[in-house]
Amino acid sequence: MGAVRLGRISLRWCMKCNLPLVELERCSSCREESKPVDITPPGDYRPAFDHDLEQIRKTIDKKYGPGTGLAMIPQGNLVVLNKSPGVDILDEVVMQGRVLGSHVYEPGVGWRFICRIEGARRIAHVISRGWAIVDEGAIPYIRKGASTMAVGVLDADPDIQIEDEVVVLSKDREAVSTGRARMTGQQMIEVERDAAIKSRWYKDVPESKELEKGQGWQDAVNGNERKLEKKRRNSKTHIRKTVNRYSELPVAVSISGGKDSLATLLLVLEAGIRPKLIFTNTGLEFPETLDNVKKTAEKYDLELFIEEAGDAFWRALEHFGPPAKDFRWCCKTCKLGPTTGLIRQHFPDGVLSFIGQRQYESAQRYQKGNVWENPWVPGQIGASPIQNWPALLVWLYIFQQKGEYNPLYEKGMERIGCWLCPASDLGEMEEVQKHSTQNEQWQKALADHAEQKGLPKEWLEYGLWRWKELPKGMLDFLRQNKIDITSEKPSTGKVEEITAEQQERIERFSCISNDERSIKMKALHCVGCGICVSRCEFDALEVVDFKVEINPEKCTGCGKCLHPCVVVDFGPR
Repeated sequence: MGAVRLGRISLRWCMKCNLPLVELERCSSCREESKPVDITPPGDYRPAFDHDLEQIRKTIDKKYGPGTGLAMIPQGNLVVLNKSPGVDILDEVVMQGRVLGSHVYEPGVGWRFICRIEGARRIAHVISRGWAIVDEGAIPYIRKGASTMAVGVLDADPDIQIEDEVVVLSKDREAVSTGRARMTGQQMIEVERDAAIKSRWYKDVPESKELEKGQGWQDAVNGNERKLEKKRRNSKTHIRKTVNRYSELPVAVSISGGKDSLATLLLVLEAGIRPKLIFTNTGLEFPETLDNVKKTAEKYDLELFIEEAGDAFWRALEHFGPPAKDFRWCCKTCKLGPTTGLIRQHFPDGVLSFIGQRQYESAQRYQKGNVWENPWVPGQIGASPIQNWPALLVWLYIFQQKGEYNPLYEKGMERIGCWLCPASDLGEMEEVQKHSTQNEQWQKALADHAEQKGLPKEWLEYGLWRWKELPKGMLDFLRQNKIDITSEKPSTGKVEEITAEQQERIERFSCISNDERSIKMKALHCVGCGICVSRCEFDALEVVDFKVEINPEKCTGCGKCLHPCVVVDFGPR
């Protein structure tokens, strides 16, 4: 998948202090000039916690042999992970100012590690799997990008299989290149023609000097002090200006239990504002998240308003089918709908809500700006003081302010939200599902949908439920792996039978509009999210037994309850 630019690519490294720096050309600690790190856009890099490093080392050991993980990533180094475009998870692993390689989760395969030259150099003396030794005469050609030809291979790991990642070594065990096998290890030794390994990383970059170890994240905070001070100052100015601009509105922070909303809260407090806290329990939250939200409110002695979505997801699932990245009805019914109810109850005249949103998270958020109104959440002005902060800066600020972040981040989770969010990667879900008490119910719901629609086992195995329309990258992946995904069962053409009670309900709602399709959808398939109730200026709607009821005497037919409307705009999958 191609690189996506959502902001400045700003990772640099102090080679004297061995610290990652955000944009700073000179380290705040030693004042030495830093060097840029060549990472892939969008550049939303973050700290690697101990759990992350253990997983990466385990993957490296499995691929290249025992001891290679610790050889590549020794203890006592700060490591940064840069999330890059890929079919699933693809994290570039950065240490001592160099990209060592990529930690990749491949659907149907699991975790694997793709070495770059710097990573290969660090394991060349201990590698016992996935290696090939080449003749000295072949090295100049390989380092110009040529494939490693079988005729030049002197020896190789006989267990190498086609498509495996391979480290190419000289006779003196110096790293020459890394690439993907085009034949088995045994064939590399036996045959004398054709390409054995397609080169992936081959440039003869200067060998880096080993840097002093032993740094902690507080050292990184100190090294980034000037950048943190500037960002804090700008964000606090933005907060105060926005509060003054909407001075008639009470101020709240939308807390989620994640790092971004925590950083946002800390900045709002630093700006001298005591906000209310609002939190929507979607019914799909981790216990650790609920606990963190309550502890945060207690720590800063702030009033916390919680809205419960209850079983809204499971009720709506029967109507919509599984949610998807391009079919996110779940956000509307489980988060935004309840949030509108919370605002209607506690902030009837509206609220200015500071939200932990960042442009590096998605193209949609990049385009949104730092102040906005969401048509799905009437009564709320949203604002983000960390819109242009990369993830590492958010973390450094939290470390600096001694914020109590969600412990799930240290258990392998990059993001905190609904545990079954379709925006999650498969590799992330593998970890997430270990912490959910609802996973068995969810897996059964997916299996039932697949059976009902006649979908193959790969639809479940590769997490294809996460898209309504498969993107090009996933389609290419399926084709490359010769995986045939048949389409869903065609409609039988059976016409929905309308009961007398349903027809009466349709007629009651017909005062809204003459749009028959929209009226029928709203009347018959409402899931009671409540968004339209908040949008109605004439108090003509209310939710009764998880369905909207209309008072025709109050309805003016303005149609604002039809768009946006979850069932009208989304409909069944």
